[in-house]
Amino acid sequence: MKKKRRNRTHLLFIAPGFLLYTIFMMIPLAFAFYYSFFDWSGIGPMKFVGLTNFTKLFTSPRVSATFFSALGNNFKYLACVLLVITPIQIFFAYVLYIKIRFHKYIRFMLFLPYVISTSIVGFFAIVLFDPNVGALNEVIGTLFGKSHELAWLGDPNLVFKIFVGVIIWQCIGSGMMIFYANMQEISQEIVEASVIDGCGEWKRFWRVVLPMLTSSLKTNITLSVIYAMTMFDLPYVLVGPQGGATGKLDFMNMVFYRFAFGGTYFGETSIGFGSAISVVMFVIIFILTLVTKKLLKKLDY
Repeated sequence: MKKKRRNRTHLLFIAPGFLLYTIFMMIPLAFAFYYSFFDWSGIGPMKFVGLTNFTKLFTSPRVSATFFSALGNNFKYLACVLLVITPIQIFFAYVLYIKIRFHKYIRFMLFLPYVISTSIVGFFAIVLFDPNVGALNEVIGTLFGKSHELAWLGDPNLVFKIFVGVIIWQCIGSGMMIFYANMQEISQEIVEASVIDGCGEWKRFWRVVLPMLTSSLKTNITLSVIYAMTMFDLPYVLVGPQGGATGKLDFMNMVFYRFAFGGTYFGETSIGFGSAISVVMFVIIFILTLVTKKLLKKLDY
């Protein structure tokens, strides 16, 4: 009897979160799957078209080229997160862990951009890189004594690099704090033993600290995969919903937005076609998450 009562108590704690998750996640997901089989603008009657929306997404030359180009940008950004941003986060977490001089100030300055709204971060970037009134062109013009009006965010060779740079500035603090918290849990006895054995700072990091970061590494990589495949807000602020003049900052979420709400589905808005895109996105993210989970199991020891 006591066991049953205890189980009911657990359900009471779970119920609010489960209810909110069902209302705002599971039900919209089910409706998106349902709408993907219809031709519907969001207003008026719905026309059942079966798999036509999915067929158009994969076979229409214009639509499929746009979608797969955006998907390629998602994977390109994911590679940058795993190969560039994550190592930087680990580095600064270790800098905080060894408590270098002014480490509290460094921690504050690195984490501060993460709590700033993405729209504000995007606005700062636009103010910096604007070709007409941007601070960067003004500084270059002042230093070299001549007018400089390079369209940084309009240059297809620079715009993705600038985007990644802004992401590093904004998001380095989140992963850094996860790694730092994990480092704080490392037994000091192990660290002291490595010092006694003559390990230098660099060797201690590779042989002692890094192998202990498996839990935080798995968390960060999983979150990074989901975040990279759902990227929308910052590129939208930087270059608009079209992904820039050459589509260098076009991502799957932006393609979904344009076709579902922006009237670019052959000149009209289509909730049905947009829902088909969202279903495909869900499948891609779900498969990637499963693959990531499978691969990260190898980190367990």
